[in-house]
Amino acid sequence: MTIAEAKQVRIVDFLARLGHHTQHIKSGQYWYLSPLRNERTPSFKVNDRINEWYDFGEATGGDLVELAKYICRTDCVSEALAYIERLVNGASLPRTRMPTAPPRPVEAEMKDVIVIPLRHHALFSYLQSRLIDADISRMYCKEVHYELRGRHYFALAFGNISGGYEVRNAYYKGCLNNKDISLIRHLTEETQENVCVFEGFMDFLSYLQYAREHPGLPPMNFCILNSTAMAGRSGEFLSRHRLVHAFLDNDKAGMDALEKLEGNLGKDTVLVNESVRLYPRHNDFNEFLQACKKKAMTAGNEM
Repeated sequence: MTIAEAKQVRIVDFLARLGHHTQHIKSGQYWYLSPLRNERTPSFKVNDRINEWYDFGEATGGDLVELAKYICRTDCVSEALAYIERLVNGASLPRTRMPTAPPRPVEAEMKDVIVIPLRHHALFSYLQSRLIDADISRMYCKEVHYELRGRHYFALAFGNISGGYEVRNAYYKGCLNNKDISLIRHLTEETQENVCVFEGFMDFLSYLQYAREHPGLPPMNFCILNSTAMAGRSGEFLSRHRLVHAFLDNDKAGMDALEKLEGNLGKDTVLVNESVRLYPRHNDFNEFLQACKKKAMTAGNEM
């Protein structure tokens, strides 16, 4: 089973097969007693629309693969996929229902949108669950507030070169205004020979966190695709550099994007697949960062 195939399995159905049943449902949000620990008050929520979960008690969440990793107590994606596959094949779980027609983008219904400096404690808590320090996130992220169907929401906002924003919190991932890539140049005015490219801004922030804890890495410019579909737009900027360090996801979408990047580079630019070199057993850079932190904590406890 691939990561893409696993993500097509409804988390709601997966939990039911494991014996975890909904305590209550509201607006497509399924609330459970956490499958990760014992509790009496439901604090585990599944957003069935986007097929993602969040555990308020653990301050963490993600897709089905992440959930399987927690349940299996492993950092290995292949082990989690094998666990999901065994359950799916043995129980014939229904897959996620694909809509017959494209739904109207939720961004089209957002009203009273304002973008302010990042300051909400819940967003810092979400970033901390991904092991990103507050000062790093403040430097590159803002905070967006908006009204949707009569209710107020807020999320992280990460700007792109067309004036749009990638919007993300524990329950939602989308884009405001124009979808495009994000380009960030090194703070020095010197011309850089190296550039890093990421699929999303969470991996970019994760790289900065990793670089803070591993001093000595060379100065870099940065390109964030914000979607693998944007890979074709990055060629002109990336080709200004001698080396392109690609930190993409270790899945089919990531490999397809890597091929598209390579096909759009100038003849004097070399592409390095850092995901295979640095984190072959992990899906993305944030997952790799979390594994590094866990390993460091384990080593510290053994001393």
